[in-house]
Amino acid sequence: MRALLVGGAGFIGSHLARRLFAEGWEVHVLLRPDSDGWRLATLPDVTQHRLALSHGPALQACIADSAPTHIFWLVGNTAWRHDGAVTQAGASVETLAGFLALLEAVARTGRPPQMVVRTGSIAEYGAQAVPFREDQRERPLTAYAASLTAATYYAQALARNLPFPIVTARLALVYGPGQAADFLVPALIGACIAGRPIILSRPTDRRDLIHVGDAVDALLCIAESNVRGGTILNVGSGTDVAVGDLADRVVGLTGANPQLVRRETIDDPVTLRLAVEALAMNLGWRARIMLDDGLERTISAVRASKAVQA
Repeated sequence: MRALLVGGAGFIGSHLARRLFAEGWEVHVLLRPDSDGWRLATLPDVTQHRLALSHGPALQACIADSAPTHIFWLVGNTAWRHDGAVTQAGASVETLAGFLALLEAVARTGRPPQMVVRTGSIAEYGAQAVPFREDQRERPLTAYAASLTAATYYAQALARNLPFPIVTARLALVYGPGQAADFLVPALIGACIAGRPIILSRPTDRRDLIHVGDAVDALLCIAESNVRGGTILNVGSGTDVAVGDLADRVVGLTGANPQLVRRETIDDPVTLRLAVEALAMNLGWRARIMLDDGLERTISAVRASKAVQA
């Protein structure tokens, strides 16, 4: 089994690469030319291909050389995830163009993969009623979410004409070791461990959180299934937790001073929660890592990393 991970140097992609390598897969990772790939430093046997998706001949050569049985698309510029500015719209289209370039290149290969799995996001649903279901009409609120939604629709529209199935896994809010510090969970953990104050601007918001280990497990489950091309499957815990309650859990698990966490009051709390019955019914998959367990694993990894750095 050979996997090509596009975006494999990212948070989720690097965890997926480790899981695949541990299970005996041959792992290839497609990286941007300017990517430092630091998350893959401990995986020397992963083959790296550095190229721009816009460079057709190089992309075609990469696919021919890696000859993947499975492809995972894990690209998404999460730095724009909260940015509603019009100026980000053009940049988000570049990511969509890269996705379509990949599909075109893979469709031309003489050995199509058994499955292409692309990661979408809970952000695609936007201003809709919860729990978010796969058959709901999306209402994205940012260019980042809109570009992901567009890619989902392209995958569905092209599915019948592709020589391989492509399935979209819409992920809840993933957390775990190695995540960028500006995300909610690592920001809370980092502040509590360092004894640094942190302000919660939306403590009554509720979020569907899934540990990266569960997210990777679900992606593999989908990749090895016979799900029909064009299918959308939500991947989440199926539950939600208030941001303030999440902070209290992190404070308790780290032994931090509760006064480090300051809360701002708002009147319009937002709940993000996925309906996960489709994945359970079709593939028998459900999240197994409970929130406190996942937080403990992440805290332990952060502390271990700091000990090594010291």
